[in-house]
Order: sequence, then C-alpha cells, then structure tokens
Amino acid sequence: MTTWRLSTTEKTSAIEIETWTKDNLILTLETIWDSGSALIESNDKPVINLTNEDGIDVYVVEYPLEIEELSEGETQLVYPDEISVEEENRLNDLIEAADDTDVLESEGWELEDHELYFHGALKLEAVD
Repeated sequence: MTTWRLSTTEKTSAIEIETWTKDNLILTLETIWDSGSALIESNDKPVINLTNEDGIDVYVVEYPLEIEELSEGETQLVYPDEISVEEENRLNDLIEAADDTDVLESEGWELEDHELYFHGALKLEAVD
C-alpha cells in the first residue's frame, strides 16, 4: 500500500464549510485556508483531475483519505438574520474561549454538514 499526498498549489485554495442548525436556523462557518493537504492510501496512483477547474470536495473523493494539514486560515461565521447581535456576540465569545466550534453542541446546535473543497491546481505525490 502506498501513501499519496494530495495538496493544493495555490494560496487560499482550501475552503472548509461547516453547516450548523438549531430550531430551523442555519449558521455557517466558512474557513479559507492558505493551504491544505490530505493523505490517500492506495495500491495504485489515485486518478484525480489535478487541473481541478471546478474544485473537489475532498471528503467525497472515491479514495479513503485523511486530512494531513490545513494551515493559516481565516474564519467567518455567517449567522441567520433571526439571531440578535447580542446572541451572535455571546456565541462568538463561547467559540473563541473554547477555540473550537464543537462548543455549539452544548448550545443546542447540530452539525449538519462538513465540507472541505480544494480549488485550483493540485499536486499528487507518493510519500512512501
């Protein structure tokens, strides 16, 4: 079995999106990472479009993979209009104190979807 590294080649081309729901409300956390890489275990070289004009959701490629690294990200929370500024600030403070969005679960939010897209040209190399 060979380990292959799939990585972005352009800055800010890894985009992670978490979608949280509570009482018919949707909160979205978007992180734009400077770079990203994933490890794929495969006997043969994975067949992946490395020109990648449309972007790929790395969680749904046809090969089992593990995220290796996401570096230097810029995060933005997009709150529903129905949430007050005070509630936004309170949730922001909770997330910042915990340094993790999983704290939203203790507030009744459920993680509905988690996507990670690599956009632009990709690099695929054997690492062992």
